[in-house]
Amino acid sequence: MTEQTVEKRCPFEEEYVFANGIEHYLLHYPKAPGTPVLLYLHGGPGSVESLFAYQLDSAWGEMFTHVHWDQRGAGKTLRRNGRRDRPESMEQMLADLHGVIGHLRRKYQTERVVLLGHSWGSVLGSLYVLRHPETVLAYIGVGQVVGMMENERTAYRETLEMARRAGNEAHVRALEQMGDYPPNDPERLLKLLPRMRRIQAAYDDGPASGTGLGELLNSMRRSPVFRWSDLLSFTQIMKVNRPLHLQMLSFRLGDFAPRYAAPIHYLLGEADPIAPTSLSRAYFETIEAPVKGFTVIPGTGHNPAHERPGEFAAALRTIRETL
Repeated sequence: MTEQTVEKRCPFEEEYVFANGIEHYLLHYPKAPGTPVLLYLHGGPGSVESLFAYQLDSAWGEMFTHVHWDQRGAGKTLRRNGRRDRPESMEQMLADLHGVIGHLRRKYQTERVVLLGHSWGSVLGSLYVLRHPETVLAYIGVGQVVGMMENERTAYRETLEMARRAGNEAHVRALEQMGDYPPNDPERLLKLLPRMRRIQAAYDDGPASGTGLGELLNSMRRSPVFRWSDLLSFTQIMKVNRPLHLQMLSFRLGDFAPRYAAPIHYLLGEADPIAPTSLSRAYFETIEAPVKGFTVIPGTGHNPAHERPGEFAAALRTIRETL
């Protein structure tokens, strides 16, 4: 084996790590020793980011050793363990996360990691940094969820207004037919959510939100870690993660004192139709933290990391320089 061959290492690494009773899939994009480690907490629950991580790596360069975890009930972790180990509670997911972070701290010989939480991942990440700031170098919220019912109520009004401005009468009728949204009945709300998300997708962007099933599948298939079995996990997201979806409906960040002992940064889409930026901004103003940063990326929605990868990477670089 020549010296040149030795230097050409695989740009990513896959592994399964045992934590909190099951094996968890981790996808690593390692950089130079000493580079800050960033753990990406995907949305959903159940919507893995690992299959799209190659796109992020292309945009982010050498800024972070970034790691993508398929959570319990999602992606390759679901395929590995089966539905017998489906998610049961937020507490269980936080315990999973603590185990994964413990592994990363040992693997990379670092005391603290950067957490990036997207959508549902922002719920998990916010709760974790409030409990375990000693392990978090910084928290970055993207598509930050402040409170599910508040989010849905505000998002409904904003989506209806966007549909009216666009002159889309079909969407206007469909939204108005939902009545007093969101309904107080959790079961009814879960039934309405898929319809609501389809409408919102028309006013969103990015490979994981708004570009349609065809582009989503094409993006997945181009991933170097894609397997056809990954599609089976996607078909089971709602059913397997139902307990978490129900618990999320009562989640409110405002129920917790907004005193963070780690740096807090929000990177938000200007026109996020799912987690309205107006709510995130209002909550952010109440936060007490050693360092705070609030960035809105123009012309983006719920997934700015994919919608405007260059601008998102520039905002990440600014945060990286503060670490």
